Order: sequence, then C-alpha cells, then structure tokens
Amino acid sequence: MPDGRHIGPWPMTGVKAETWLMRYDESGVCTSPRTRMALLERLQRAPDSPVLLLSHGWNNDFQAAVSLYEHFLQQFEALRDGKLKRGTSPIAVGVIWPSIWLPSDDGPQIAAHPASTRDPFPLERVLAALRAVLPQSVSAARLYELLDADKLSPDETRELAGLIKPALRASNDGAEEAGASVETILRTLRHLQTAFGNDRASFDWDSFGTVDGTTTSEGEQPEAAGLLEYLDPRWALRLASLYVMKDRAGVVGWNGVGPLLRAILEATRGPVYGIGHSFGAKVLLSAMDSPGAPVRKLSAMLLLQPAISHLSFSERVPGRDGPGGYRRVLERVAGCVFSTFSAGDFPLHDVYHHALLRRSDLGDVGIAAAGQPPSAYAALGGYGPRGAGEHLVDPIPGPGTPVAIPNGVRLVGLDGSLEARIAGHGDVTNMYTAWALAELVRHTEGG
Repeated sequence: MPDGRHIGPWPMTGVKAETWLMRYDESGVCTSPRTRMALLERLQRAPDSPVLLLSHGWNNDFQAAVSLYEHFLQQFEALRDGKLKRGTSPIAVGVIWPSIWLPSDDGPQIAAHPASTRDPFPLERVLAALRAVLPQSVSAARLYELLDADKLSPDETRELAGLIKPALRASNDGAEEAGASVETILRTLRHLQTAFGNDRASFDWDSFGTVDGTTTSEGEQPEAAGLLEYLDPRWALRLASLYVMKDRAGVVGWNGVGPLLRAILEATRGPVYGIGHSFGAKVLLSAMDSPGAPVRKLSAMLLLQPAISHLSFSERVPGRDGPGGYRRVLERVAGCVFSTFSAGDFPLHDVYHHALLRRSDLGDVGIAAAGQPPSAYAALGGYGPRGAGEHLVDPIPGPGTPVAIPNGVRLVGLDGSLEARIAGHGDVTNMYTAWALAELVRHTEGG
C-alpha cells in the first residue's frame, strides 16, 4: 500500500464474498487505476467467478456507499449462503462516484485517489460546486447573496430561478435543446417546498425528502400552482443538485463504468450481474449503452428504486420521436431486468415528476398499489416500467416465493408498496430486494 493508497480488495464487514471498490471522478475518469488493473488481473486468474457490479445513487458519500453495499450483500448472502453458480463465491465490485456536493466522508485513497478533509465552511463549498456548472456571466456575488438569505420574496425567487437556470440545462440531446424554463423552475420550487409542509429545509444541503430530519405527512400532496409567501433558497440548491447529479450519473456511466464493464466481461466467463440504486441505475444503464460492443451480454440486471423515467425502456415515448433512452439496453442483457418500485418512495412517487421536467428527462433519452403514473415524467422507481412489454408483480415476493417470468418477457417490475416492503427510497437492503437478486440468479442459472 505505497504512499497510503489502498490497492486490491476492500473487505466489507460481515460479507463473505471478495469485494472491491472502484472510484471515479465527476467526469467518469477512474481515480483508482492500479486497483482497476489489479481487479482485472484477478478476474483473469478466476475466469469462472460470477461478478456483482454495484452502483450507489444520489447523496451517498464514501461511507454511505460502502454501508449500502455491505448491507445488501449481507442480506443476499444470508439467502444464498454466499454462493452463486456451481457453488462458487462471487466477486463483488462497488462503484464509488461523487454523487453529493457536500460529502461528510470523502473516504481513503484507493490507488491514486487524493485524500481530502471536510470543509469547515459548507455553504461556500456548495456554492462553489454550483458556480462550477454555471457560466461566468452569472453574478457570483448576487447568487451567494440570494442563497445565503433566510427566505426570499416572490421577486427574489424569480431572480434566483433565472440565475440557476443554466445549471438545469438539458444533458442528453445536446446544446441545441433548451433546459428547464424559469417558469418550470418556479413551479418546481413551489412543489418542493409545499410538498414538505412549507417548512424550512434541513441543513443537510444534499438531503432530498427531509425537512429538519422528518418526512412529509402521509397523504400530503404538493400544491402545484399556489404562490408561496416566501421561499427557503436551499430548495434551489437541492433542485440544482438533483439535475446535476442525474446528469453526472450518466457521464460517469458512459465514460468510466462502461469501459470497466466491458473489461470485466472480457476478463471472465462467469455470469456478470449489474445492481444499481437510484441514480446508480442510470450509471449502470449508461454504462451498458456506451460505445464499444462488449464481447458478450450482461447476465441480468437489478434496478433498485431507479431515479429515471418510467418510460426509459418503452417502445415509444409520447412526445418524443422514438423509444425510451435505454430501450436498446434490454438487448444487451442475456436474461431479465428486474426493477423495483414503491408508493412508499416519497421522492420518486410524489416529487420526481414535479421536478425533472426537461424534454431530455422524458423517457430518459440520453400499477398495483403504487397506482398509475401521474404524468409522462413519472419515475421508474415510483410507478414501475410501462410501454415496454413489461410484467408487473404485486407485491414483490419474499424469500421462498418464486418470481415467475412469462415467456419472452425481458423486463419485470416488482411493486414494494404492500406492507411497506420497500418503505422508502433508501430501503433497498432488505430481504425482499435481496430475494429479487436471488431470483435473478436462479433464472440465469436455469434453476
């Protein structure tokens, strides 16, 4: 471990499988190249080993990402006794990507990743991150002044919406497509604040779905058109983070995880499974969709409360000329894609379709207890897949109950609403989600 850098497997508490971590920066550049090389050499020495490739979602710092992987793998191993195909133990690879503007834990160096310490001035750090995605023409002084206020008047809110508008630009269809309009931003900010009882946002800048540490009351709905007496400007920071991190997930997947996935598929003959949570689903799907044909197909994929459009796999997206942005990914997966969704996921079931309203968010180009999607912009993790020849299962089954897959079906939606089997956006490391992966493995192995 020269110069304090970690190279090689990263053991996880309570996990039997051999586990590795692979880090990427916001542009998708691998910041742990020596560990990447060591992983591929390891796979070449064990070419029949199954591989689990995992990607965390939005607002996960280093420790949160590792904890997510640990808890999910612990649940899965409890069901499978740590074994996959022909009784072999899998090799798990966890992607670490910067999905949060203000991480409380940047983590240790992993073969060339520079160490950093927590900034004692979090507001300045968050504003600097926002400024980095805005043009020079935006007045930094005025932006700081508005965002540092306790509350904003309607006129000040409109001014702030205009200042952050460039950060909410379209990401998938190129510069010729306009991003969110000022009116869309204003409407979204009203939805966000009223959805949480018009209370002040918590001081956790990148937290989404909390107000001073609590969630909205059950059944409370956003006031779509109502004018606010004032706006807490921190909602603008969260909105900008939502757009920026969704776009970043696509960049990390396309530029960085895509080449890693192709290298893994080349280095091993064993089954390779992709598991992505929230925006981590976009990381993996963008990786699958990135240039360069892999030597073989991914074995199967599990999307846990994916923060992408419910029309991402559809044959035709209303309002667009063509299929969903990840439709062709289905052809790059040998088995099935399982995707969980739940009415208990407040950010995806109740808020997402009020916030991500760019044309590029429609279908992500570039149902049971959960109900019918309220608009074409509804989230996959809130309402399940539609228009893609999907099979919806209500409820998501528990251990011991098989998931039946009709002949010819490539996409299965698993509804976690009943009995709060998936109680929230982060509730993805329980026996139900672990059983979903176990069932994917069983179908892949022909069991």
